[in-house]
Amino acid sequence: MTRNTILLLVWNVLLTVLVGWALLRPTSNTASTASTHATDAAEGDVVAVVPSVVRDSAALKDARIAYFRMDSLQKRYELIKDKDVSFRSEGRKLESSIQQQLQRAQQRYAELMNKDHTYSTQEELRRDEAEVQELAMKVQQLQAEGEEQLARLEARILQEISDELKSYLEEYNKTAGFDYIFSVQNGGQIWVGNEQLDITDDLVNGLNARYRAGKKPKP
Repeated sequence: MTRNTILLLVWNVLLTVLVGWALLRPTSNTASTASTHATDAAEGDVVAVVPSVVRDSAALKDARIAYFRMDSLQKRYELIKDKDVSFRSEGRKLESSIQQQLQRAQQRYAELMNKDHTYSTQEELRRDEAEVQELAMKVQQLQAEGEEQLARLEARILQEISDELKSYLEEYNKTAGFDYIFSVQNGGQIWVGNEQLDITDDLVNGLNARYRAGKKPKP
């Protein structure tokens, strides 16, 4: 699992969580109504209910909007760097353990396949054949278990990063009071026209300060 792969997955998760950041302050200008449309009310006629939503675009004219650059956050957020190191370390340990088991199984498999059965009894042949099949299944199982354990480890790390970023944004926005916070990345679908709305530095500095404080041993 390469670093680029885990970071790309991180941003896919965060993009889903954050691009659609809901309104965090109540507004009084947004209203919705519902109306119904019916056919002739004669007996047996079908009545159709048609929802109608009034979209008040004027409510957005006073909305407070900000954005942050994911690419920059990816490079500068210390939690992501440390998690990447941790993932690589645990991944190497897991891979080494599985590799040792695979080598033992493959070695025994080779011994059985190269065994001279000229003078073997039918029972010995049956037993060796059963062991060969069992070893083949064991190799496949070890490979599948290794992939599954790495996937669980990766999912746990991604969730930790996502939860931390979401938690900090909620805390940050209690003071900032933005209505929308967008995540922007190179090649993304959001074009930035006002660089003064960029809060990337605020987030990086705040996230790193919070992360460092959490790493300090408690007295």
